[in-house]
Amino acid sequence: MPGTCILSVDTELAWGTDTADLPKLAKVFDEEPRIIRRLIGLLDDYRIPATWAVVGRLLLPPDGREPTRTPQEWYYAPYLLDWIKGARVEHEIGTHTFTHVYAHHASTTREVWLRELEAAARVSERLGLPMRSIVHPRNQIAYVDTLPDFGIIAYRGVERNWYGNRLGALHFLDRALGTPATTYDLSTLRKGERLVNLPASQFLVGSNGPRRMIPVSSRVRQARLGLDRAARRGELYHLWFHPFNLDGDLMFGALERILREVAARRDRGELRVLTMEQAAEHVLRTATVTGPGTATRA
Repeated sequence: MPGTCILSVDTELAWGTDTADLPKLAKVFDEEPRIIRRLIGLLDDYRIPATWAVVGRLLLPPDGREPTRTPQEWYYAPYLLDWIKGARVEHEIGTHTFTHVYAHHASTTREVWLRELEAAARVSERLGLPMRSIVHPRNQIAYVDTLPDFGIIAYRGVERNWYGNRLGALHFLDRALGTPATTYDLSTLRKGERLVNLPASQFLVGSNGPRRMIPVSSRVRQARLGLDRAARRGELYHLWFHPFNLDGDLMFGALERILREVAARRDRGELRVLTMEQAAEHVLRTATVTGPGTATRA
């Protein structure tokens, strides 16, 4: 059985940024639409579909009935839907909640979470989009029992790695060394009758700040080793990032090298490239309900 590759893109523009941090990120948000257009073109070049996890409010125009955030172009970008749907490959548009709410925040009660999903579902219905997958903002996983009620069959679980998924020195060391990305046995990822956890394998870290010291070759090596294992063992490799992580030609070059590795294995029949929805549908057809799941690093 071939391995499986998923690419998910957390698309939020300024919705995931604290107000106090906005001024120093102005250039990032101004450039992000151009980055997204370039990314869509690159995915077209390699015929790689992705799951775009989009903040629901981003896809609607400003509404005079609510406080309008400014600059508006950082918060309202309904044109993104046309760009993604206009690609030559067929992407999935999933949800990143309605306003990028953090599930672990003390203010996010179950009722608040349900209102967020209800609002996201209304956006999807209005735009004619099936809401089949979700990426929890900042990977704060909670309330997963509510997801099937909205037709969601897939969520991206946290990466299961040797350093416990904590950011800091060990995370930096892992990326700098290019250790093999985690891969997963698909048969262990079903959660209940209608839901699948598709955990992250690798976050494609950007090149801002100290991350500039991480060689591009390390990012590519981590992906290549993960892809090799996924292909060899018939497992899942799941790459993710935000568009703003592609901060310049250096990072686009890294991503293109990874996509070239993916495409080569796909063309040899060693790997299938699926959206989160497609991978979840496969698991629901073929796997039994299991526990936490099996991850492979060695």
